[in-house]
Amino acid sequence: MGGYTKRELVPDQHILSGIFPDVPDIADGLCTVISNTFDTCTFRLLLAAEPRPGFPADLLIRPEASRNHHLAAVAELQQLAHLQIPDLVPATLAVGSAIDASRRQVEYSITPFLDGTTVLEEVWAGLDQHNQRSLVGSIVVAMRKLQEVPVQSPDVRQILQRHGKTTAESQPSSKAAFVGGPDVGFHSGVKPLLEAFLGQRAADLQACEILDTGDGIAVRSAVDGIGAIELSKSDLDVLMSLTVFCHNDLEPRNILVKRIGGNNGGGWYELAAIIDWELAGFFPFAYEFGLKDTLLGSSNLWFSWYSVFKEQTATLLPKQEAHEKLIKAPGIIEGSKESTRPKNVGVRVRGKWIKRERLRMSSDVRCGWVREDGADHLPCFTKEDNINLEQEVLKELGYI
Repeated sequence: MGGYTKRELVPDQHILSGIFPDVPDIADGLCTVISNTFDTCTFRLLLAAEPRPGFPADLLIRPEASRNHHLAAVAELQQLAHLQIPDLVPATLAVGSAIDASRRQVEYSITPFLDGTTVLEEVWAGLDQHNQRSLVGSIVVAMRKLQEVPVQSPDVRQILQRHGKTTAESQPSSKAAFVGGPDVGFHSGVKPLLEAFLGQRAADLQACEILDTGDGIAVRSAVDGIGAIELSKSDLDVLMSLTVFCHNDLEPRNILVKRIGGNNGGGWYELAAIIDWELAGFFPFAYEFGLKDTLLGSSNLWFSWYSVFKEQTATLLPKQEAHEKLIKAPGIIEGSKESTRPKNVGVRVRGKWIKRERLRMSSDVRCGWVREDGADHLPCFTKEDNINLEQEVLKELGYI
């Protein structure tokens, strides 16, 4: 989705030579960009021969120009997932850094490219409901296996010791319970995790407050209609005792599928791989479940995917009320943050998308977004419809 003049990150000659300095005649013509933003890129590199011992000639490379410098931690979490579900998570072959043509330092990770696969986002709308539900069921099975990773295992504790550098107040000890991941930091409690999700800018603007109470914490939006939630000390203890390994971004763009039989896009699709582990970490599953509500209309533009995912993953949620409270927290925080960015393109597109899809938030927190009454037979909107929606916003804001 276009409309911007700032240069997106691409696999230029400098990056390629920095990754494989010993490969002659390496050039960007050997690359196929799968997705990219200003600061990230995922591309396929197909070489004539293995670039290093143990490396296949067909590779998936992800450079990242972010200032956070946490790609090494992400790669370790992906490798941890690979050890748990090796048939669905590609092994991490290498991580490192290089300089691009604009002299930016980029970190990169390398995994094998899975030939014969496609991103679920490209085919989801054309699948029948039985295939859609089967795919989500396979993902739920994978999630259950990930949640079996012991948080106190030596592998997890080594990742925490190497990358768990947050503030002294929230820094978890090597043996204590902890929550978080590379993106939001590793923390000793739910409050600093939610503060990291809120971010300094929104906190400074007082869009939302995360306060200590006499018996726990409160998350309160300053925006009318968004609301608040309180978590008691008992709630917080329950949540910290039930942290599990979460991907946190299981959207169709991060899932690879493979067609089994059929031609011209038909046939049956099966789960092939789960990729892009940037938001992964150890959280109460209610946090990941609540994040799904905030990503609808931005990271995911298929309501059918969202609704089937929420329905099937609800079985992974523990029954305690503490989890239902935590589900609400990301929505309160994200809604408050969006109010501080009224001219942000993504915020406006999401608002228009939700209105077009005729969605409302259910009173049952486990259901999340549902269709408004009488909106059961909306047409299936296309990728072109979504592009047009963004173009509409860009025109409103004077960008085009």
